[in-house]
Amino acid sequence: MPIFSMTDPAAKGLKSVLPKHIAFYLRSCGNSHYFAAIKPYLHYFHEQGIHQVSLVVSEISAECQQNAEYAGYTHLFTTNCDLDSYDLVITPSFLRAEERTVKTQAVQIFHGMSDKNFTYERDFSDYLLCLCVGQRQVDRLLQASCNENMKWKLIGYPKFDHPPTLPLLFENDKKTLIYCPTWRKENISSIEIFLSHPEVIEQLTEEYNLIVKPHPNIFNRDRQFYDQQIVDCLHQLPNIRLIQSGNVMPWYAQADLFIGDISAAGYEWLYYNKPMVFLNPQPGVLQPSTNVASMTYLWQCGDVCDEISQLKQYVDQSFVGDRHQAMRESLLHYSVFSPRDQGATQRGIAEIERLLAHQDKN
Repeated sequence: MPIFSMTDPAAKGLKSVLPKHIAFYLRSCGNSHYFAAIKPYLHYFHEQGIHQVSLVVSEISAECQQNAEYAGYTHLFTTNCDLDSYDLVITPSFLRAEERTVKTQAVQIFHGMSDKNFTYERDFSDYLLCLCVGQRQVDRLLQASCNENMKWKLIGYPKFDHPPTLPLLFENDKKTLIYCPTWRKENISSIEIFLSHPEVIEQLTEEYNLIVKPHPNIFNRDRQFYDQQIVDCLHQLPNIRLIQSGNVMPWYAQADLFIGDISAAGYEWLYYNKPMVFLNPQPGVLQPSTNVASMTYLWQCGDVCDEISQLKQYVDQSFVGDRHQAMRESLLHYSVFSPRDQGATQRGIAEIERLLAHQDKN
């Protein structure tokens, strides 16, 4: 992973910053998508060596210690969840009332670009700073009266800076689909519809390669809507590649078409500007919307399948004629500040360093 250069203009004067204790707060080891969001910042501050950094979770499990995504960082784990004991808390989690006080020095970095309404109902007014991905996120947050005085900066999306590459999952001439269902909170995931129609999965895998990459919470036993039967069914799916990862970008690079529902992962797919199909988790209820406050705002970027028996037909049609390319690119630039300039991490680090320097003056 590229290191933020000390010669960069945004880094001038950093050596004068007094050492601090920075908490990177995940809450749970199972929140691998949170870790993917903080990793660029964690990597920088750990390598920089000026500040003490800790990876804060409520419990350190053996499974967490063995998770390849945490390789190189497991020695930073701590269960000291007294967030006020740190000079700065950097978190992609939405801090709960019992996790913080008015003294908590928190920076919100967000862990995705969700359209889910409950994301924007959170109160960010007492955070030191919110590092926002793009204007759409800011517009949504400011619609909530509790966030009228929220302190924010546009930085872009660090996961877009240098997407990692991994070995190919398939080595053939077939096009590759990636299905990314969101988790089951508020009945907005299509995963149960998908799993209950094995004949459709068979149709897809006869002609296409299929990657299935569910929201990490699907596999997280600590989550309220965890269902072991769904996990078992996923592991038993034939002729697919099942991915459990906090960062979907390496797999997107190998795919030709995205199938999703209300997943924020759809906004990450916009980086590649390739076809999208949405599998409606509530057919007849949810519809595409041009309202930025709608959960289905992203559905402007692809065809919406209300009947899963027609899913392959929608996929086939999207490859023949992609009608939504211009809309995808438009929504990408509304949703992500300078999405392809590889500068988001540097901008975020510069803002965090300014906060640390400001603490020295107080």
